[in-house]
Amino acid sequence: MKHRKQQRGFSLIGALFLLIIVGALLLVLARTIAVEDRQSILSVLSNQAYFAARSGMDWAGAKVLAPGGTCEDNTLSVEGFSVSTTCSATENIDEGTGTTYNVYALTSTATKGSKSTGTLVSRTLRGSVTDATAP
Repeated sequence: MKHRKQQRGFSLIGALFLLIIVGALLLVLARTIAVEDRQSILSVLSNQAYFAARSGMDWAGAKVLAPGGTCEDNTLSVEGFSVSTTCSATENIDEGTGTTYNVYALTSTATKGSKSTGTLVSRTLRGSVTDATAP
């Protein structure tokens, strides 16, 4: 009988060890799923930010090239993104052909979210347009 009393509680140690291991594995799995979920959301937002910045670039280019258009900085909202556009002009370029043209350097930046919450998404595009006629 003494031998039987000495073996009491031995399976309790094994069960606790197994519960701790399984709990740790579940915790690692839950964190991995959360990180992957966050990364996929930020990836979608990154694509949306690109297209919002592209929309700002197209809008600024159309505004500059419209008859009587102006080259100025603007801010607009596109699908929840704050889009800021900047424009700088190089005017009256003459390459010896007798006709002059202008070149406009455009920058469009789309942002959404906050850096403090870890949800900041931002994309910047740069390009140029000209009012030169095609040869």
